[in-house]
Order: sequence, then C-alpha cells, then structure tokens
Amino acid sequence: MAISPSTPIDFAAIATEMRDIVSRWYNATLSIVDPNTGDLSWNISTNTYNANPAVTIWSGSGRIQPIKAPFISKGGEVYDTTVETLRVQIPYDNTLNFIRPGMSVVISDGGENHYLPKMGLTIVSAINSSYGWNTTLECQADAKSVYSG
Repeated sequence: MAISPSTPIDFAAIATEMRDIVSRWYNATLSIVDPNTGDLSWNISTNTYNANPAVTIWSGSGRIQPIKAPFISKGGEVYDTTVETLRVQIPYDNTLNFIRPGMSVVISDGGENHYLPKMGLTIVSAINSSYGWNTTLECQADAKSVYSG
C-alpha cells in the first residue's frame, strides 16, 4: 500500500492489512477473565461452597512479550524485583467491551515458554492507540508465584 504526500492515508485499510500480519505471531492460548463477576456462596445444609466462576470475556490466541521496564517502587529507594511486566496482544475485536485494569489473563498454553501458564497476570492498562491492529494489554505478574511443578 503506497503512501505519498499527495494521497490521503487510509488508516482503516492499513489497520485491516496489519491485523493479518501481526496475527502470525500469536502462538499462545489465553483467556481474559473478569474476577469481579465470580462469587462463592455458602450452602449451610451441605457445608460447602457453591462456586459461580468468574466470567471469561474473551479467549483465543495471542502474543505475550516481556517489557523492559523499571521495577515498581515500593517507596523510597526500595524496588520490588519480583514483579514482571508483560505485554499481551490479542486480535482486534471492535465488539469486545472495554477491558478494565484488574482483570486477569489466564494462559493455558504459553507457546515456546513452558512456565507462562504458571504465571498469574493482572491487567494494568488496556487503552489502545487509534490504530486497530490488535488489542494490547499491559500486565503485571508476581514472579514469586511461579512454581517449579
């Protein structure tokens, strides 16, 4: 697609073309879950909890990339080196509701990284640019939570 100073830029055409290109790098399988929608109710007669699972608002293939970012300060000069920052990209979907900070990314297949499904990711930012190539989620993971099992 040629772009010249005398030709208007067709942002929609560029975004549509780029969606197919960037989707080739989606090698992980994941879900976005709203943890605020699930609840547990106590059944006094059976002495058990009835679990209403959190709602999965999206699932499919995506891309997970680490972000080289400064450590998160806990105040003063002390930095928490156990928090990992990751970028998750999923296919652009104009019908998907706003993905809020605090929602979770559950990784069922980490592609070439076997430890990614062991990480619990929390979304901290989900605002995208005006180019709709894909949906980009900035996430954090507590690296201490990764177990060796």
